[in-house]
Amino acid sequence: MKAMLLATVVGIFTLASQPTLASDRPAHFKGEAIASQQQALSTFAETNAKLTAILAGELNPTTMTEVHQLTYTLENALTLIPAADDEIKEVLEEVHLGSESMDAERIRSNGEYYLQLAKKLTK
Repeated sequence: MKAMLLATVVGIFTLASQPTLASDRPAHFKGEAIASQQQALSTFAETNAKLTAILAGELNPTTMTEVHQLTYTLENALTLIPAADDEIKEVLEEVHLGSESMDAERIRSNGEYYLQLAKKLTK
């Protein structure tokens, strides 16, 4: 009975502390601001080139953080590119989530697939 009471008390305090912990998280990157479709296409090409270079090398905490930052700019660009469909956006989100969890394999596999989709998008 004491163990159950203790578990309940610990659970309550854990849940009560969650909003505080969430507010202590660092702010997310916003990515590069993009104002036009022309700028979106240019930024899309430049940022994809950076992502390609990163994926060609070692994925370590520093490069995975760079990928994380790049995904925000790419998301901004995709919102202004009419041909961007849900598939490319979903795959980019997988790259983003991989970078958040520092999952190199998830970043690499989804990043390569994303870049294939990106090439088709700009043809």
